[in-house]
Amino acid sequence: EVVETTTQEQSNSGSNIFAEQSTGAILHDSEAPPISNETENLFPEENLSNTGLLKIGLEDAPLTLLVFTEHHCSYCQDFHNKQLPQLIADFVLTNKLQIHISIFTLEKYINSTSAAKSSYCSAKQEKGLSMHNLLFEKNNNSNYSLASYVKKLELDEEIFSKCLESEEVETIITNQKEWAKSIGVKYIPTFFLNGEKLEGLQYYADLKGRIDNIFGDIN
Repeated sequence: EVVETTTQEQSNSGSNIFAEQSTGAILHDSEAPPISNETENLFPEENLSNTGLLKIGLEDAPLTLLVFTEHHCSYCQDFHNKQLPQLIADFVLTNKLQIHISIFTLEKYINSTSAAKSSYCSAKQEKGLSMHNLLFEKNNNSNYSLASYVKKLELDEEIFSKCLESEEVETIITNQKEWAKSIGVKYIPTFFLNGEKLEGLQYYADLKGRIDNIFGDIN
């Protein structure tokens, strides 16, 4: 179980990365690089896997970016608000990349599990990305604000409530976290780009370069 998190900046292949770590001490805390957010309103095709992954983009995309994230983590928020829209514009809408999102809940944040459940239950009504946006925007949501999100997204309130209380969503959240641990996730955000592990928030230019290189190699 993750008991506490700290913020850590490391160097990986010459790139600065920013992440929250499950254990360890604070080495350095720095602001993430400023990145344009001009594409934040793009909503590509989404679907929900039977294991609870939110998939953004088409299934036949040649590349996959698996993202482990959490709604209260500041660097996860930077990725979601700033880099995810650029990835969607540059690669998802051009059918080069499909993004898979998995929520790694943290006990440090009182509403972490509630937010993860809300994401899953919204995705079951094809509003997963929309709920993600709201949760990252207001990442200390109360029950009142969550109810307002449900209304804003025009979700079926009865179906949503039953989903939140179901054994299914409990199992999904637990299994995703255990799966993440089994493949070595220790920091959030953590990414797997076609199987290559990248820990922490990457500079967008570096992430884009990696995607371009892999896409070039398979074409």
